[in-house]
Amino acid sequence: MRRFFRKAWVKVTLGILGCLAVLFLAAYGTFKWLYIPSVPEPEFAEPADPIDAWSQDLEYLELYADVEKAFDDPDKRDAFKRRIASLRAELDTMTPARYEIAVAQAVALGDNPHSNVSPLSISRRVKHFPVRTGPFEDGEFIVQAKRGYEYLLGAEILAVEDHPIDEVTSAFVSLFGGPENRARFFAHLYINSPALLHGRGFTAAPDGAGLTVRLANGETRDVFLEGSMLPDKRRLPYGREVMDYRVPEKDEGDWVHLMAGHEPPLYLAEPDEPFLYHYLDEPNGAYVKINYNYDIDGRSLKGWLGEVATDMGARQPDFAVVDLRFNGGGTDATNAFAEELPALVGNDGPIYIVTSRETFSAGIGAAAMIKRFADDRVRIVGGLVGDRLRFIANGGTLFKLPNSGISTRVWSTIEDYADGCWEWRECFVLSPFFRTEGVGDLEPHIAVPVNFSDYVSNRDAALDAILADIKRQQN
Repeated sequence: MRRFFRKAWVKVTLGILGCLAVLFLAAYGTFKWLYIPSVPEPEFAEPADPIDAWSQDLEYLELYADVEKAFDDPDKRDAFKRRIASLRAELDTMTPARYEIAVAQAVALGDNPHSNVSPLSISRRVKHFPVRTGPFEDGEFIVQAKRGYEYLLGAEILAVEDHPIDEVTSAFVSLFGGPENRARFFAHLYINSPALLHGRGFTAAPDGAGLTVRLANGETRDVFLEGSMLPDKRRLPYGREVMDYRVPEKDEGDWVHLMAGHEPPLYLAEPDEPFLYHYLDEPNGAYVKINYNYDIDGRSLKGWLGEVATDMGARQPDFAVVDLRFNGGGTDATNAFAEELPALVGNDGPIYIVTSRETFSAGIGAAAMIKRFADDRVRIVGGLVGDRLRFIANGGTLFKLPNSGISTRVWSTIEDYADGCWEWRECFVLSPFFRTEGVGDLEPHIAVPVNFSDYVSNRDAALDAILADIKRQQN
């Protein structure tokens, strides 16, 4: 009898486990179907020539509108198809740089900044000037130069072959979907390349260009700079790479940086560190900088934030600063800290969030979650974030053209940090549990532009504005 019951129990247990396995596989299959888009594999014969290779790429690119959610809008889809058709007619006259620009413009018609063709990848495939610029809000300034061109450090670029620099920058906005502030930020990567400037129609040749600059001493001068391929270098994590123009590298090689030898302000300190915690003794406050919303190099963001919370809980600062101005996204690893943060700041003190056009994706989510839990104690400082609060993300399946190697990604569902998102067919299914119910907006309470004059003075205008606000409240 015992043997019978034992066998029956084993069968029941196996049956339950089998049912659970089926349910798990079904749930996973549904999750994958909804949130991890499938991308068709390219199937082409060996191209006969470069034009044929580009033509195959465009044929494959047409499929992008069928899998990227941003093209659910019929008008966007039709515009995309028309653009591909027009590009086919232009292939005989295109340069490689012009082709890259045209593909980026086509993808940008989806108006989803998550789906842009990466300007960082394009910039590595074309010739560059022997200088690097920074996209400050008061102008385009040279912050790095190859040896022999040190005289250009600190110079402002006024024009490219008689085209005012604002005209040039504006022309590259069409390469990016999403808000213009983020598009203008990335434009400086194109301005550094004569090939891309030529591809956009601003220069006579792809190998060099004439620039009008205002030198650091105030002198205006016309210079001609030739382009060359940049040497291969270590691929930097996203946040460090977009900071690259601001912070000298440990080994500059044959490059010289404008700020070499200077002690950087707190927001630029330790650029290779993904997270930074600093306690401000005077006044009594906590500064938390999060450049990445994910674990990196074996370091757990959630674990690190737990240590920060423990220290803040013991100290009970009068205010807190959460610096997200370089946070380009990642995961929900900051959510628990966001919920805990209000209790860590004593006397219901203010919580400042520093944002910029580089605050993106989960970086936006991190700011929204802090605002949700801290409510009217939150003061946002800096600039507008780099996307709308309702955007398409999740999935991120690679979509790569077979011959040119130009790539973007396919995204599947909506995040809505303004109003919340509850439609299971449209929204990320975990949003109600791990995201936000909607916070309205992330408009800065204290607008602080990113100006070269502050940068070259080693001044953090955002933190200065926060300390001034604290002083006003104390008086």
